[in-house]
Amino acid sequence: MLSCRSQRPQAIKTPGIAVGICSAATKAGFEQVVNSVVGAQVGMRVDYIMLMLWQRLSQLDVVIAGDDVPRKKPDPIIYQLASEKIGVPPERCIVVEDSLVGLRAAKGAGMKCIITYTESTKDQDFYGEGADAVVADLSRVNLDTIFTPLMQGQDSLLEGIKEVRK
Repeated sequence: MLSCRSQRPQAIKTPGIAVGICSAATKAGFEQVVNSVVGAQVGMRVDYIMLMLWQRLSQLDVVIAGDDVPRKKPDPIIYQLASEKIGVPPERCIVVEDSLVGLRAAKGAGMKCIITYTESTKDQDFYGEGADAVVADLSRVNLDTIFTPLMQGQDSLLEGIKEVRK
């Protein structure tokens, strides 16, 4: 589930790449975020902003919210369901996550996982928990840096880009 903002436009337009969002947030949570953050900053009517958000989400191949599954992350069910919905086996999926809980869900589903940590998660042992790559942000990551090595038979992700932690 390649679901990072910087890659979304490129990935959506790329044949053979499925893009989705698997969020522990509920659908009501999406609305609260728009209400409290986007609506206040943009100064637009919230219903118009929600329409724009849902139009953007409709461009994705799969969107699964926390209330679409019976168990939350770290249970892998959200990623298993996404894999099933897009018809791509888990071993061919790549998840972008920012927490140990999400990493555990991705790995439990049998997927590769790239971590983009946050200030509050930066010191966590992502590699010890099985992360395939850890990066501060996605500024140097694109579809080629993710998929070309894999298509060439290499098993590792983001060599030369990912952080090496001791």
